[in-house]
Order: sequence, then C-alpha cells, then structure tokens
Amino acid sequence: MDKTDRKLLKILHEDSRISIVELSKKVNLSRPSVKERINKLIETGIITNFTIQVSLEHLNHAITFFTELSQVTLPVEKTLNLLKNSPNVNEVHIVSGDVNYLVKATVNNTTEMKNLLAQWMHFAQVKSSIVLETPIENQLNLE
Repeated sequence: MDKTDRKLLKILHEDSRISIVELSKKVNLSRPSVKERINKLIETGIITNFTIQVSLEHLNHAITFFTELSQVTLPVEKTLNLLKNSPNVNEVHIVSGDVNYLVKATVNNTTEMKNLLAQWMHFAQVKSSIVLETPIENQLNLE
C-alpha cells in the first residue's frame, strides 16, 4: 500500500459516496487507475465495506451508553444472539481482562436504558457509562 492508496482510503473514509471521477481528480490519477486501486484494496481485504453513518439522535435515540458485561453465565453464542437481536445494541466487543463484553447501545430515554440493563443483569454483572459527548468519532489514522 503506497501513499496514493492511503490518500484514497482517507478520502473514501470521509465520503464513501464520492464518485470515481471526483476521486480521480483528488488523487491525480485516471479513472481506470483509481477503480483498479479500489478493486485491489477490496480484493486484499483492506476495504471491507462501504457504509453510512446514521445520526442516532435524529432517530430519537437520545442516549448512547457503554456497558461492561462481566461474569457472564450464558454461553458465548447465546449471549451474542441476545445482544445481536436487541434493536438498541450498536456494537459488541469481546474484550480481555475482568470484563467479558463491552456493549455500545442507544435508547430513547433512561427508562429504556434501565429496562435493557435489567435484562442483561439476568446473565451478567453490569456496569454502564452514559456518553456525554463524542469529540472524536470514526477517526482513521493511516500513518
């Protein structure tokens, strides 16, 4: 991966909807060269997906919080299915240390949060923190 590939990734990371024409202008390469580089980045697994970011606040998910689940009493598959099937769960990370899972979730209000945490307390010890502000989000460092 060279400097041009890194520049392509940075631009695509900021706006995956950018046209090949615009992208080729920004990196000073022909459209076929840009398309070929993107295809190679996909084939090698460096680019895994083209996606969007949704403003959860605009969907009435006013509260974002992280929860540490530890001392989980359910098998991994069952735990992951439960979390995956919850419409409020945005991310699940299996982590090292005393905590088993780090879960990012969003809810409309604290009552929804309380109810969700109560469900999780049936199979794990729960510790949560509400996000007050996200000054840095989805940052990509290619250096």
